[in-house]
Amino acid sequence: MNYSFKHAFLLVICALSLFSAKAQNKNPIDIEFTGMFWLITTYNFQSSDPNWAEMLRPTRILDDQGRPFADNGSFGISVRPSRVGFNTRQSTSKGDLVTRFELDLVGGGSNVGETFFRVFNAYAEWNRWTFGKRNSVFMDGSVVPNTVEFFGPNGMVLLRNIQISYKLIDSPKNQVQIGIENPSASSDLGPFREDFTFREKLSDIVFTNKLPAFTFHYRRNFEKGHLQASWVSKYISWYDRGRTPDADFSGDAWGHGTNISGSINPTRNIRLLGSFVTGRGIQNFLNDGTADVGVRANPANLVTPVNGAPIPFYSVMAASEIRLTETLSSTVAFSRVVNDTFDSQLSTSFQSGSYLTVGLIHKPLPGISFGLEYQYANRQNANFVGAPDLELPAAQGNFFAINKIQANFVYRFSKTN
Repeated sequence: MNYSFKHAFLLVICALSLFSAKAQNKNPIDIEFTGMFWLITTYNFQSSDPNWAEMLRPTRILDDQGRPFADNGSFGISVRPSRVGFNTRQSTSKGDLVTRFELDLVGGGSNVGETFFRVFNAYAEWNRWTFGKRNSVFMDGSVVPNTVEFFGPNGMVLLRNIQISYKLIDSPKNQVQIGIENPSASSDLGPFREDFTFREKLSDIVFTNKLPAFTFHYRRNFEKGHLQASWVSKYISWYDRGRTPDADFSGDAWGHGTNISGSINPTRNIRLLGSFVTGRGIQNFLNDGTADVGVRANPANLVTPVNGAPIPFYSVMAASEIRLTETLSSTVAFSRVVNDTFDSQLSTSFQSGSYLTVGLIHKPLPGISFGLEYQYANRQNANFVGAPDLELPAAQGNFFAINKIQANFVYRFSKTN
């Protein structure tokens, strides 16, 4: 059976099982089927990775050799952001048990670039506990702007991560949540060894997750906005399978980061959003994550001539949402990610990237919207100082920018039984 059909088949079986449970259980289960049809048309005046042509990703403007994919423009049409799923709710003696399961069509991993089923959300909430894949505790979903572009700003924390989390405080004004999460979860990154800049010299390096990522956030809600402070820490280790007494590249490090985010509504028609993220080795928690670990030269050590180290970075995101009429709104969003790359990172390594969108969204009817947006993104690669011992010459990192126009049609629907 085709893998995509397996996902759809399992979704139907789960739904039928829930219907059966609703009929037999003393505590009936309320079921809501949800879905979103999302049609995208895009014209890219330059070019980017064809696997992500309909999505604005600064990391995918240059290829793995630091070169543009093309420079002659491209048109695309897609339904990949579309998704379908169901929610359930069942009352218990200790609060409602809520589950959510969704699939979208943004293929990842071995199916990257294809219109292919992917788990978007899969979690259960009960008695302040959360189990499964949903927004990371380190993330603030309230500052994700309503853009026409599906992927969103690269500089914000946006990761649906597998987790076990608990809300220590959960009131209308204050929330404190802690969690343990998958430390390397990112549907858009390959194995971490691919992020090592000397990967041709370090082909025997494998990453091992010995501890979960530890996450925390405090959120304060106000009458006209909110403020959230989040923190994450994770242990990163790597093992050299080809180590010898004369050369051993095994190592470990701690990654950590802080995310300060918030919103304010100066009037009922204007909403301002923003975030600032800084840390090292936790870039996979960003929306368009880059490498967490880079290579540092260590010429004084003959056994370990290069070391792995978590890359320091910072990112900013700012957006405004303005309601122009009852059916028309505009969104402007900007973000930027800057890695403090090491001199020994190759010129193919991502150093910085920016993201900008300016768009209009028209909602003539509930659940239906049309959008039109101008998009801009750029990428600057690192300058490599050279490594004579490894026969690698110095090289200057490339810069490339793209301009795009995107239009979409979105239909959201739900059905409760």
